[in-house]
Amino acid sequence: MAKELPGASLVEGVRFTVQAMVPNVVQGLFRRRRRAVAAATKLNVDGQAVGLIDGIRRGHGPGPVWVRVGTDKMLLVLTTEDVRRVLGGSPHPFAPDPDAKRRGMFHFQPDALTISRGTLWENRRRFTESVLDTGEPVHRLAARFAAVVAEETAAMLQEVDAARELDEGAGGGDGELRWDAFQAMLWRITRRVVLGDAARDDVEVTELLAKLMDEANGLPKERSEHFDPYMTRIGEYVAAAEAGSLVGLFDEAPSDEETRPEGQVTHWLFAMGDTLSTNAFRALALIATHPRQRKEVEAELEGASGNGGVDSAAGIASLEYLEGCLQEAMRLWPTTPFLSRETVEEVEWGAGTAPAGAQVLISNTFNHRDPERHEFANRFAPEAWTEGNAAEDWTFNHLSHGPQGCPGADLALFIGKGVLGNLLSKRQIRLLEPKLDPGKPLPHMLDFFSLRFAVEPRT
Repeated sequence: MAKELPGASLVEGVRFTVQAMVPNVVQGLFRRRRRAVAAATKLNVDGQAVGLIDGIRRGHGPGPVWVRVGTDKMLLVLTTEDVRRVLGGSPHPFAPDPDAKRRGMFHFQPDALTISRGTLWENRRRFTESVLDTGEPVHRLAARFAAVVAEETAAMLQEVDAARELDEGAGGGDGELRWDAFQAMLWRITRRVVLGDAARDDVEVTELLAKLMDEANGLPKERSEHFDPYMTRIGEYVAAAEAGSLVGLFDEAPSDEETRPEGQVTHWLFAMGDTLSTNAFRALALIATHPRQRKEVEAELEGASGNGGVDSAAGIASLEYLEGCLQEAMRLWPTTPFLSRETVEEVEWGAGTAPAGAQVLISNTFNHRDPERHEFANRFAPEAWTEGNAAEDWTFNHLSHGPQGCPGADLALFIGKGVLGNLLSKRQIRLLEPKLDPGKPLPHMLDFFSLRFAVEPRT
């Protein structure tokens, strides 16, 4: 008879549902809701979740531990070794598409790699890796992408400068950078990188995707009226195959009818335009409030001039410390609080057995901030990526690990540090709100919607 894995108590299950899972749902599983994020930040729900999961670990051992989420029972993975086993064993026997994830993602990207299994997953993964140049030092179109980043950050800074001049003419005030302007800039970059220059000002395609993702938050069962118009626009850009864009590389990548190349585009769009913009904005807040790290960044930016500067592919690629800053923003405030998998067959653990069909949870929120495993858990530590082994540590999974690790990780980091490098080399950035004290442990939540920066000429 199979041994039973340990289980959390009924009270712990209720607390886990209320403090860890429900707040994630309320904030938006696929697209964050501004007011809900503000409320969750005020209540420090992620900090509460970290404390709760730590208590479950102390009470029941290193796990895995069964925990009730509403009426369901899920397996919470707590050790780095078990995280490695689950992610290293994806997509089989740990499939990437549990019911809730599959239902939500199917609404706006039904052919996505991330909810594919078996040979279909292998097919779409080959295609994706080919287009994104997974594992290459820089993408083959890096020079083109560097130029796009430079142009769009310059355009945004011109808008900020113009606003500052108006403020000064009216009696003073700093030009401010806020979330809406920052994300609009990154969406312009995203559309140009993925779809081509013709899509630069196609705000409608972004708005259609936003509507689909908003609907997906509710795990709908019916097809959206926005889906066909959205995919029609995507199909037009794929057919045009503009040179210098990712869709312009489709003919060079291995594909067939099952690949559905146009169906892979959506994930790239929101991963860069939505997720990367969140991470880069938070990284800017960290750099602006930590003098020692800011000096390191500034020195690295000066050194990049020997590689062509931040307007060039080589210059951006050389920014290893700045990349560490971006990685730290992702670690400290993971945009994916939980990774979920589903067992496709019975799985033996040392302490017991998980049946086929079990949902497995990995809490990035807890693992990334666990002081028992990392002395830098609650501080800003870019050196953990440049001098330490954080990149190889399976505790940190904002970009995941294993066969299903993010195939666009290197490209996203390139674009992100290109944006940050351009901003920080051309302007002096100060965080106005909220306050971050470099001498204290960093908060468990940072509401990116509320970030406000003063943008001033460099002296």
